[in-house]
Amino acid sequence: MWTFGINRVLSGEKAADGGMGTALSEHDETLKGTATLETTDETIQWIETEEKGKRLPISKNDSETTFKFEVANPSLETQAYYLGGTVKTVNSKKTYSPPVNKPTIERSFLVETKEGYNIQIPNGKVTAKPLGGQIGTDNVMTMQVSVSVQLPTKAGVDAITFMEK
Repeated sequence: MWTFGINRVLSGEKAADGGMGTALSEHDETLKGTATLETTDETIQWIETEEKGKRLPISKNDSETTFKFEVANPSLETQAYYLGGTVKTVNSKKTYSPPVNKPTIERSFLVETKEGYNIQIPNGKVTAKPLGGQIGTDNVMTMQVSVSVQLPTKAGVDAITFMEK
């Protein structure tokens, strides 16, 4: 079985008990070719003994899993959703300004793939960059979103789950 393609990225508030949120929704579309799921290598420190020169690996258990994607031409509401702040109406036109002091944003995510496994992240810490990129007719402006997988606060819930369709 191959896992590829995105049908949609759903996200929403974490459950009140610290588990996977249930009221998930889509927030605009992902720019093709930008979604990645990566886990860093954990740090291993090698300790040698003086007498026998044995090398013993000491694992730091510090690997980190991150889901990254770019939202293509995000709405003002989507920008506020991932960056914090609010959309305002001024002279009958909507406006949005990213907050100077970004709030801590944690959400549940479900990545529905076209084939293979869906990916569930009950507790993801969201960091995002305001709308940016090339301003021209060759591309669209995007918002970069990074979701760091964290341990859920609810006992017995895994940090990330790959689910058969």
